[in-house]
Amino acid sequence: MRRHRVLRCCPVIGAAALSSLQQPRYRWLWFSNVAGSAGRWALVLVLSAQLLQLTHSSFWVGLGLFLTQGPVVLVAPFSGALADRFDRRTLNVASVAASAFTTGLFAAMTWLGLMTLPAMLALSLLFGMSFVFQMTLRSTLVASLVPRDSLVNAVSLFQVGTQGAQLLGPVLATPVLAAFGPAPAWLLCSLLYTTAAALSTMVGEARAQARETDRSESIADRLSRSLRYLRMRPLAWTAILAVTLHCSLTMAYQGMLPMFVAMDLGAGTPSYGALLAVIGFGAMTASLALARWSGERYRSTLFTVALIGSGLGLSILAVAPNTTVAYAAGFVAGGTQAMFMSLTLAMIQSSVANEFRGRATSLYQMITLTPMAVFGWGMGGLADVAEPRPLMLAGGTAFLIVMAIYAWRSPWLRGLFRPTGWEQAALPQIPA
Repeated sequence: MRRHRVLRCCPVIGAAALSSLQQPRYRWLWFSNVAGSAGRWALVLVLSAQLLQLTHSSFWVGLGLFLTQGPVVLVAPFSGALADRFDRRTLNVASVAASAFTTGLFAAMTWLGLMTLPAMLALSLLFGMSFVFQMTLRSTLVASLVPRDSLVNAVSLFQVGTQGAQLLGPVLATPVLAAFGPAPAWLLCSLLYTTAAALSTMVGEARAQARETDRSESIADRLSRSLRYLRMRPLAWTAILAVTLHCSLTMAYQGMLPMFVAMDLGAGTPSYGALLAVIGFGAMTASLALARWSGERYRSTLFTVALIGSGLGLSILAVAPNTTVAYAAGFVAGGTQAMFMSLTLAMIQSSVANEFRGRATSLYQMITLTPMAVFGWGMGGLADVAEPRPLMLAGGTAFLIVMAIYAWRSPWLRGLFRPTGWEQAALPQIPA
């Protein structure tokens, strides 16, 4: 049976780590992503801090953050289908502009003293719908703007920007929030998204090749065919299931993080912002390392480190006795979680054709983000009746145990711990 490499590329060395940025259209999208992602992480900081101040409840913090991601269940199939039929650049600009408008409403209503809990939740849902569209469109645009043999480098660099923004957003928003309150911080979010929309207009038109079957196919049929398409690729499907467990157990702690900092560490908003920034710095550092050592011979080692570090880093963060230890553990957790997500995303993007990439990416996001949003809300609610520490510790240790059981049962997952495992047999193709 013919075999092919899923993620075949040479190790990225020196300046080659930035090679995809030589593509002008990709470069515009990269900077747009940095600005938009910084706005997203500034929103996480401001929204959670304002909700906690308003309600004194991690349940409502978790619900607010859930609404910024939860719409993936309803929106993802539409965003993927639209991305495969219309100009992806135009759709991306529109969705980013919607985020700028929504965060502007947050700023105006807070400034005027009109903000209430129902209003915050409604605006969070509106933002979440635009955010889900952006995630699908950005991911599909990346693969549309670079040569196929540069895809792994482009995905890694894109994650560097995304994760670096997890540092940049809180760094920019924390002093504004601490010194002037939430209204100016919301205005900063809106300005970041406005900048992202302006930069995205420079990307140029990007369309997938249209097919006659696409014009008559329903959304449900497209989603069903996306599922079949990925199920026929065992390595890609294994990655999706693994990252689903990863998002559910190791990345659902954000809803309880403000309460963890306040209750368990005895610190205030500046320390919460600093912890978010450190987590983002760890994510950016790990993404740079992945771009530097992206050759096949390194991937099994990096995958192993990322898997173990994701659970272990969160567990250490949970038992941290002070902010210093929490910052160190947050750096490890942020770095290994970002590396795990980057490796699996690159695998998915390299496994599908361009005209199918929007639907495949949206399905990937629906499968992975939904449990993270639901678990994040649930853990935020549990933090109101139990200390955050044991809940975070349970998530980290449960991930390690569940993944060990999964690896024992799945030869495809076990294969990812060996260099030869980053290959898969060619399987029957399903037309996009």
